[in-house]
Amino acid sequence: MITVIADDITGAAEIAGICLRYGLKVIFGINSVPDVEADVHVIATDSRSTTEIEAYNIHKKLAKAIFKGFDSFVFKKCDSVLRGFVLTELNAILEVTKLKRVLLQPANPATGRCIRNGIYYIGKEKIENTGFSIDPDFPAINSQVQKLLLQHSTYQENIPDIHTGIMTEIKGEGIFVPDCSSIEGLRKCCELLNNKTFLCGSAAFFEQVLLYKKIGKQVITNVPLNISTNFLMICGSTHPHSHQFVEQMHLSRYPVHFFPDAILQENITPGIIEHWTEELIAIWKKNKKLVLAISSVNIKFPNSSTILKSRMNEIVTGILRKCEVMEILIEGGATAYGILNLQNWKTLTPVQELLPGVLRLQVSDHPTTYLTVKPGSYRWPEYFRVEPN
Repeated sequence: MITVIADDITGAAEIAGICLRYGLKVIFGINSVPDVEADVHVIATDSRSTTEIEAYNIHKKLAKAIFKGFDSFVFKKCDSVLRGFVLTELNAILEVTKLKRVLLQPANPATGRCIRNGIYYIGKEKIENTGFSIDPDFPAINSQVQKLLLQHSTYQENIPDIHTGIMTEIKGEGIFVPDCSSIEGLRKCCELLNNKTFLCGSAAFFEQVLLYKKIGKQVITNVPLNISTNFLMICGSTHPHSHQFVEQMHLSRYPVHFFPDAILQENITPGIIEHWTEELIAIWKKNKKLVLAISSVNIKFPNSSTILKSRMNEIVTGILRKCEVMEILIEGGATAYGILNLQNWKTLTPVQELLPGVLRLQVSDHPTTYLTVKPGSYRWPEYFRVEPN
């Protein structure tokens, strides 16, 4: 059995999509090990949105559950540009497993995310000179991989040594992050594996590990999905790709609705969310389709991101309570995680990878309900943009 722990739901979905691509039966759990037999258990947490101490506790609890009572190949999925509490979460796992060595490879050369001489690059630019330097939660203020990791891990005093650069073998203890600037480089990292080394990295690295270990067989599962008859699309991202897609959906005559100004303020009138939710319910029941977005421009007030996502979760929960939505499409890991928690949907079955990183899942307790998730920076399939029936 393979078990993968991810620090957000879209990263978990990306891993599950790869497993489907290679003909593996995969089950998807939220914050817990799924109690369903499968080739791969993917555990989605939301630890990137928590505090560092909470992230540590989440991963320590999961590690105790995973390594108790059964044999499993375990992989820790981390963000490809090392956002999140990567070292802290690894430390929690190492404490449980008593392992002393980690092979960490976050790079994804296919998207230009590479490591050369221990420096993280996006294309030809050092990461500190890109948009990742102004990330609201985990800004990349330094391009050295070692410093990128250390700047987000302050909770643990006994952080293992971090080794970077060109590696032909790994010896001793610590976190080993080899240079990698190509798919072939990812493959060569796999040659460094041994039974005493814990694995962590990007979805691209996980795919190469599967190939190296000759797990599964390549299959084609990417077929178009018709969403035009019954769906709710939740666009919770501020990424330009999201804004462009919402505009295209509007031009294609789908019912697109942004938060009204009264709900975009820091302080709002009591009852206004419930009132607007009732309006949206009426719109959905009439059309059996709805695209819901926060705003066409970035909204900023103290803690605006968290507050607006909470309002979105409340609105969506109200809609789902009164509407029999068959296809729920969500972009943004924190948005998806919040909605799943409010609906108490803890186990899902991945059924289709629409595009790399875009995964459709069946809700186990509600088999007529399907959920499709993707990161905010990824694109929806082109065929979603056709005019509705």
